[in-house]
Amino acid sequence: MAERLVLDLFCEDSGHEVFITNLVRVIARSLAVTEPLVKPISARGGHGKAISELKAWQRGLRSGSLVRGDALLVVIDANSKGWRAMDRDVRAAIDSSLYPQVLIGCPDPHVEVWCAADPAAFQSQFSVAVPPAPSRGGRLVYKQWLRTALEQAGVVVLGDPMDICLDLLPAMDMVKACQNNPSLGHLVGDIRALLTRHRQTQDQAPI
Repeated sequence: MAERLVLDLFCEDSGHEVFITNLVRVIARSLAVTEPLVKPISARGGHGKAISELKAWQRGLRSGSLVRGDALLVVIDANSKGWRAMDRDVRAAIDSSLYPQVLIGCPDPHVEVWCAADPAAFQSQFSVAVPPAPSRGGRLVYKQWLRTALEQAGVVVLGDPMDICLDLLPAMDMVKACQNNPSLGHLVGDIRALLTRHRQTQDQAPI
């Protein structure tokens, strides 16, 4: 492995990219390790298309036409299935021979709720309480849920509301956030373990 870990990130949309890239940065800083290079490969069009594009992308890796990093991180919303069931679906679509290490994140039900996993941090940052979760599911519903909460706080949202992650994630109590949302806790634990193993490998490498 290179001194700087390279993570290939396969996810559903730019909101996932923003959250995961900043989450990895926050975890790396908490462990005092070199921040990994996150290389996003994003699908578009929701869960079904994400799975099919994941399979197609892996075919490109097998053919040798694509360059791979040190580890693969796949992030796909759990939707209405629950994160454990979605985790199993994603694992079934992964060729485990392509990467020595594979991590899977399934925000339950959608990645926007991970922004609200530490309600105290959210309220501290935006001076507004986390609103009740939507009564119906759907990625666009949850995006609007987060956007509305920010607009009520007077935050101007010009693009994806997930852009708040840059400021929000460093302010979050990650222990509490992971307790509040087990799907987040599962991924955070896996990322911490990956970065810790990489640091130990570097420490043991001959000079």
